[in-house]
Amino acid sequence: MVRVQPTAPTSADSPTRAAARAAQQRRRSLILLGVILVLAAALAVVLGVVFMRGTAGEPEQAPASTGECLATSLRITADPAISGAVGAVVADLAGSRTDCPEVTIRAEDSAVTAAALAAGTAPDFDVWVPDSGMWPARATGLAKLTGVDAAELVVGDAVASTPVVFAATEATASALGAEEAGFSSLAGRSVAAVLPDPLTVASSSAALLALQTAVGGDARAFTGLVLGLDTGVVPTAADALAATSAATAPTIAVTTEQALLDYDQDAKAPLVPIFPADVKPTVSVPVVSLADASDDTLAAVKALSAAMVDRSDLLAAHGLRGADGAAIDSKTAEEDGAVAASDPMDSVNQAEALRTWQVLTAPSRMLSLNDVSGSMLQPVTADMRRIDLFEEAAVRAVNSLSDESSLATWVFSSRRIGGQDWQEVVPFGPLGDPAHKQRTIDTANGLDSLVGGGTGLYDSVLAAVKYMRETYVPGQINLVLLNTDGVNEDDEGLDLPGLLAELEQLRDPAKPVAVIAIGYGPDTDQAALEQIAAATDGAAYQALQPTDISTVLVDAVTQRGCRPNCG
Repeated sequence: MVRVQPTAPTSADSPTRAAARAAQQRRRSLILLGVILVLAAALAVVLGVVFMRGTAGEPEQAPASTGECLATSLRITADPAISGAVGAVVADLAGSRTDCPEVTIRAEDSAVTAAALAAGTAPDFDVWVPDSGMWPARATGLAKLTGVDAAELVVGDAVASTPVVFAATEATASALGAEEAGFSSLAGRSVAAVLPDPLTVASSSAALLALQTAVGGDARAFTGLVLGLDTGVVPTAADALAATSAATAPTIAVTTEQALLDYDQDAKAPLVPIFPADVKPTVSVPVVSLADASDDTLAAVKALSAAMVDRSDLLAAHGLRGADGAAIDSKTAEEDGAVAASDPMDSVNQAEALRTWQVLTAPSRMLSLNDVSGSMLQPVTADMRRIDLFEEAAVRAVNSLSDESSLATWVFSSRRIGGQDWQEVVPFGPLGDPAHKQRTIDTANGLDSLVGGGTGLYDSVLAAVKYMRETYVPGQINLVLLNTDGVNEDDEGLDLPGLLAELEQLRDPAKPVAVIAIGYGPDTDQAALEQIAAATDGAAYQALQPTDISTVLVDAVTQRGCRPNCG
């Protein structure tokens, strides 16, 4: 019995006029019935032979309902995009039987289910059918990262799929089709793109992985593209399609074939799919069970999976392709080229691409720790000192951050406040606050007035990291941006091994505080900066030439999401 999406059986025993006449003329009816039964039996044999042989040029008949029960009752949680297809397959399995174990199907967004599992919530299902294999990979990865004891999931093979497409108006599709548009088109910024939120829409994480592939895995190029795409993100696939339909300039929505088919059913001006010419990502749908499931449950899961694979016609009725990626109809097959089945590793890679997106687009909470020791007054050009070049670069870096980011400014040298080497000059505040942003810029422009003393590097770094840990804000990138031109000169404070030991004790993968260190000039102890960065899962940069300072500082700020492997 299926609790949701019940399928009312069609009765084959409805009264007919012949039956009414039979009530009046019993003898004639019995003779006639005998003849009919003989003819029906003969016809069934003939049709069976014809059916088995097939008829050339005609579509295959849909398989009949099996009338088989699952081994046990099942509680199925399925993504809303998949639940209809799952319900149809389950109903088809049972056919008209009413004695099968009960199967309940609850529709829930895959992102919601994954978040609950990652947080350690006990599953309230026997079977999970997400709209992408990326979600169980994400749930498992997040639980491992945060040390949560989460339910162990068993991800089965794909049972359905849908390719990622670009949806566009007819005019835009014609123009892009002539250019053989693909994800490299997004990299070249030749067309505006609207992206459903990758944190809730699986097709977007698949698209991010495809974009990463299109730029050859170049982390810097990928980061720049992500930051550009972030401005075109909308909550849902329907929002992306509606925005594309209403756009006045050539625009595409990154979505799935299934989502586009669903949108076009009610759209006044349907959009058309563009199948990417280069990278062809596919969103694959697995059936997920629990590692501690009973044998009967596993048998039921196996039967359900097999039925979904066999009934591609029921999947197609809900806009889905089979696991092999074969086109739903011949017209689509001509347009989409070869859309292969998804590699199982794609789900893991898509989850990692999503994590990168989340880091890159999350608001920054950055403590800028700036060296104002006496060496910063050294001239580097005829009319510029190190501190002058740094001030210009700092203003550019501030302007590269989003309004959602928050920033504090500290300076350090030696014994600025009693025996303390560091000093807060601007407390944390949002850059969306014009007054705070202007104060930060004014302070950056006036750092030369604070220069003096030696370089109390190690104690200042530890103080900054401790402060960021104590005031950690979840959901933001909490980091220390260290700018220095020298080596530690505080003999009364920590040495490098002592600092590294302290940083190791402070390390917490669930609350990361990275140090991004930038060394200016040839006098910097770059080896020490690299060890400090490594101890906090950060990154170290060096600007050897005066002209490098601005480029390196802005680069360090904008590449924070791919640390420490930005290349």
